[in-house]
Amino acid sequence: MLHTTVTIDQIQEAFDQFNRGQKYLYNNLITTIKDNQTNEIYLVELFDELRDNVDLFENMNEQFLDFLQFQINWTKQTKVVLDAFSSFQITVISKMLHTTITIDQIQEAFDQFNRGQKYLYNNLITTIKDNQTNEIYLVELFDELRDNVDLFENMNEQFLDFLQFQINWTKQSKVVLDAFSSFQITLISSNTNHTERYLNFLFTLFAIPETSIHDFAHETLQQLVLIVPLASNLLCSIADHQFPFMTKDKDIQIIYIKNLLRLLSYLSIERLRFLEIILSKLIRIDVHASRQDILHSERYYIENELVFPLEQQQQHDTNQMKHDQADKLDCLMYSMFEYITNISMRNGKFNYEQTKLLFKDLLNIFNKLFLPTHDSSHVQFLIFYICSFHTNFSDEFMNNCWKIFVSPTVSMTFRQAAICYLCSLMARANYISIKSVLTIAQSMVDWLHAYINTLERNSGNSNPNRHLPFYAICQAVLYIFIYRHQEIVRLSDGIQTIIQWRLSRIISSELNPLKFCLPAITLRFAQLARNYQIVFCYSIIETNNRYSLPELFSIDDHHNNTSPLLPSNILHSYFPFDPYVLKRSSIFIRPIYIDYRDENEDLNTMKDLDDRNQQDIDDSDDILTSMIMSTTPNDFDPTDRISSLSISIKNSHHRSSKLPFGRSPGFRTVS
Repeated sequence: MLHTTVTIDQIQEAFDQFNRGQKYLYNNLITTIKDNQTNEIYLVELFDELRDNVDLFENMNEQFLDFLQFQINWTKQTKVVLDAFSSFQITVISKMLHTTITIDQIQEAFDQFNRGQKYLYNNLITTIKDNQTNEIYLVELFDELRDNVDLFENMNEQFLDFLQFQINWTKQSKVVLDAFSSFQITLISSNTNHTERYLNFLFTLFAIPETSIHDFAHETLQQLVLIVPLASNLLCSIADHQFPFMTKDKDIQIIYIKNLLRLLSYLSIERLRFLEIILSKLIRIDVHASRQDILHSERYYIENELVFPLEQQQQHDTNQMKHDQADKLDCLMYSMFEYITNISMRNGKFNYEQTKLLFKDLLNIFNKLFLPTHDSSHVQFLIFYICSFHTNFSDEFMNNCWKIFVSPTVSMTFRQAAICYLCSLMARANYISIKSVLTIAQSMVDWLHAYINTLERNSGNSNPNRHLPFYAICQAVLYIFIYRHQEIVRLSDGIQTIIQWRLSRIISSELNPLKFCLPAITLRFAQLARNYQIVFCYSIIETNNRYSLPELFSIDDHHNNTSPLLPSNILHSYFPFDPYVLKRSSIFIRPIYIDYRDENEDLNTMKDLDDRNQQDIDDSDDILTSMIMSTTPNDFDPTDRISSLSISIKNSHHRSSKLPFGRSPGFRTVS
C-alpha cells in the first residue's frame, strides 16, 4: 500500500472537487502524502508526476502547494527527494512566469476601463509590473501588442503611458527593448497621433546616465524618422521641452547635451535648430555666472582653503570651479568645444566643407542669440574658437559684424554690440594677422572721417546720444591699437600707417570722443600714442576732466552695493572676448588667445626726444602702473586679477584727474 502512488487523475479529481467545495478526496490525498513522507520512492514518484503535469496549477491551487512546503518534514528527507521537489517547484514557477496575458484579456480590460470599471485593468497593470524582470513575458507581451495595434484606435493613452514611464527600462535587455521599439513603431505607423508621446519618452531617456539605454533611444529615433518623416517636425520642440532645467545636476545636463549632439549625426538637417536650443540654454547659465562672480568665488575659496583638512583638499578636483553654475557651464562648454573639434578634424585632417557648414550655423546663431545678449562671458567663445580653423571664417565673421554696424536699419544697440564683438576679436585673436587687423581698422577710420565730414557739412546735433555709433567705433580703434601695437610697430611701415589714419582730426573733432570713451582705454592709448609720437591726447583729457560734471552711475545695477561708479558721460561698453576664466574648457582657447602684457620695454621702442625728463618720472606717477588691464595667465590662478578691460575702468575714477604731463608734450606737471 505504501508503494502505491496516487495517480495524476486522482489528484486532478481531488483538485476539481476541492474547487467546487467538496473536500473529501482532497483530504484523503493530503493524508496519504503525510503517511508516506518517510517513503523516498513514493515522494520522488509523486513530485515527478506533478512536475510533468504543472498545468494542474494554472488555477493556482495554492493550498496544496502550501501543504507540500510547510507540512512535510524536509529536514529528514534525502537529497533525492529534495532534488525531485526542487525540480517540480522550478517547473511550476517557470510555467507561471511564462504564461502571458492573452490579447482577449487585454481587450476586455480596456473595454471595462473605458466603461469606468477598473478592476481588470488594475490586475493587468499589476501583472506587468510583477513581471517586468521577466524577459520572456515582456517580449511575448510586446509582440502580442504589436500584432494587435488596433486595440489603440481609441488611444488608451493611460496604458501607453504606463508602459513608457512605469517600467524600469534601464534594467531591460536589448531583446526586450527591441520588442518594445518594434511595437511602438508599428503603433505610430498605424496612427501618427502616438508620435509625440513616444518621442517625449525617448528624449527623457537622453537624461538618464545609462549609455546602453541611449543606444536604444538613438536607434529607435533613427528608425522612426525614416518611417514617419513628419516626426522630425516635433523633435526640436520636444528637445527644448525635455531639456533639464539649469539647476539640475551637471551630469544630467552634460549627458542630455551630448545626446542631442549625437542626434545631429543622423539628423544634420536639423542642426541649426538643435544648436540654437543648446546654446540658448548655455547662455541662460552663462548670464547667471558673471566673470566677476566666478573670480570672487575662486578668491574666496583660496582665502579659506586652509580651514579644510589636508585630506579633504586633496580630494578636490583642481579643475573644478567653485561657482556652481560656472562649474556646470565649464563642463558643457568643454562638450561643445569637443563637438566642434570632432566635426572639424577627421583622422587628423581638417575637414573644411563640414566645418564651413557648422560655422554658417554658428554665425546664424550669433546674429540671433549672441548679439542681442548682454553680459554673457563665455558662450560666445564658441564662435571665437571656430573662427581659428580658417581665415575665411574669421574674415566672414568680421565682415558680418561690420555689415551690421554700418547698416542704418539696425538698431543702435545692436550696432554697438557688433562693433564690440569685432574689436574684441581683432584685439584678442592671435590667428588674425596684423595685416588683416590694419585693413579692418582702416575701414573703421575711414568711416570715422566720413562721419566727421558729414557732421561738418550739416552742422549736426551735438547730443552725444545721437552719435553713439561714432563713439563706439572710435573706442574700438583705440582698443585694437592698445592690444596689437607691439605687432604694428614691428612692421616696417606700421607706425607710418597709423599716422596716416589722422587720428588727431578724430580726437580733436567737435564730437570729442575721448570724453566718452572708457577712461582706461583713453589713458592707455594716450600714453602709447605719446611714446610712438602719433598724437598727443593729454591736453584734451585734462580739459575734459576740468569741465566734466561729477555725475556718476553704477555699471552693474544688480551689484550696486559693491560696483564702482563711472561718470555718466562714459560710453557703456562690452568686450565679449575678455579673459576666459573657465578652467577645463580653457585648453581650447588659451593657445589662440592674446593676453594683455604691460611691458615697459615695448613702450620704449621709440624713444622720446625728451628722454631725460621722462626718466625723472616716478613710477607712482606713471599711468601704466596704475592701470589694471585684463590678462589671462597661462595657468589659471584665481588669485590673479583677471578683470577685463571693460571692468577695470570701473576703478579708474578713483584716480586723481591730474595727469602726469602738462599741456605740452614731454613736460611733467610740477606740483
